[in-house]
Amino acid sequence: MKTKLRIVLASVLVAAGLAMTAGAASYDNCADQLKDLGLFQGTEDGFELDRAPTRGEAATMLVRLLGKEAEAKELTYEAPFTDLDDWQKPYVQYLYDNKLTNGATETTFEPEEACSAQMYTTFLLRALGYSDAAEGDFTYDAAVDFGESIGLVDYANCNESAFLRDHVAAMSLTALNTDVKGETETKLLEKLVADGAVDEAKAESLLTFFDNYDAYVEASAAMGDATQMDVSADVSASVALGDQQVMSLSMPMEIKADMDMENLDQSKMSITGTAEVTIDESLVEEGADTSVAMPIEYYYTDGVYYMNMGDQKVKMEMSLEDAMSQFGDLTDLQNSEPICLIESITKSGSTMTVTYSAAGMSGLVDSVLSSMDMDAAAEGVTVDIGEVTSSAAVSGGKISGMDMTAKVTMTIEGQTMTMDMNMKYDINSVENVTITFPSDLDSYTDLIGGADEAAA
Repeated sequence: MKTKLRIVLASVLVAAGLAMTAGAASYDNCADQLKDLGLFQGTEDGFELDRAPTRGEAATMLVRLLGKEAEAKELTYEAPFTDLDDWQKPYVQYLYDNKLTNGATETTFEPEEACSAQMYTTFLLRALGYSDAAEGDFTYDAAVDFGESIGLVDYANCNESAFLRDHVAAMSLTALNTDVKGETETKLLEKLVADGAVDEAKAESLLTFFDNYDAYVEASAAMGDATQMDVSADVSASVALGDQQVMSLSMPMEIKADMDMENLDQSKMSITGTAEVTIDESLVEEGADTSVAMPIEYYYTDGVYYMNMGDQKVKMEMSLEDAMSQFGDLTDLQNSEPICLIESITKSGSTMTVTYSAAGMSGLVDSVLSSMDMDAAAEGVTVDIGEVTSSAAVSGGKISGMDMTAKVTMTIEGQTMTMDMNMKYDINSVENVTITFPSDLDSYTDLIGGADEAAA
């Protein structure tokens, strides 16, 4: 029984992390979309997304994203680099002619050496019309930071310490939906189509995807202007071990916030609700309760964070930033996801349905386990994320509600567990929000040391 319970609890931890954490992922969906346009090709071993890209591959990708592949193939090779294969020479020649590369040395390009995140970001920025020449738009050393500032680089599509072809695909797709320098209404893909470098018919479905994604981003961003918010949330999950349902979770909550933008620590927030867990009797001692209900009560007012932990009520002085991290950072409701994590977006009336990449979401679990100092393979854990879908209702140009479903299958210690999750959010109001606090807040006990020191 204890083994089963440990397995169930491990699955719940993974699920909780899945709802809140993001990180490295696998972007087959991006590679497929790029391949359809003729911009990304694999090898005889497939896309090989799990290895580092080479400098030669990066050079090829840059020429394609510049829309100059056909022109490059007409060039006679005259560059001074003596270490290139025949297929690499046209691309490097074009870059050399246009002062987009100087090689590794005067006579070598080192095409088989690994391409770094810094180098590939620089190449993509050049494709978008930015310059790293003297007095240009950015410097090579700060390429990744500059990429972040224009929306090219995000937390999901680039890993500077372990840069893979996986990230090449994700960043390249993001670049196609990024505006060309000086042309705020022209995406890179639109420019490639206009230049005849990409077939218009082949690009049509991806351009529609980009338009839907941009509308989703705009509706999400519109929530960012709200200083008040009243949200009803409900997180539920059912867990099965083999064919037997062993646990269910229901966690309805009311979330309210009233932000004071001039004096943030005078903002007010509350999260109230109940978490109810029902466990199969085979997992508990004989005669023990199989259903447990726990109150959810967190408050923030006048720079103090209050927690009702059932048998203990505590408080501590805390900045709004620290309090937000304790609340789970409600800004997650307002921020849109990186485009590389999204498989498709469809619209029906005022509802947008977002389908996430299963492979990408599986990568989130690896990130969660890593943050817990756990290696999935070493711990005997395998995780498979089924289709993850989010339906977002849009009203008045803003997201008014979201409903996300996910199916997670895990094998832990040789046993297979399936978890069906649902996370539902209804935004009731973004104005005239009234927050009511308990009358006994002054009776809450101070945690020793406050926000900056650990409690004794």
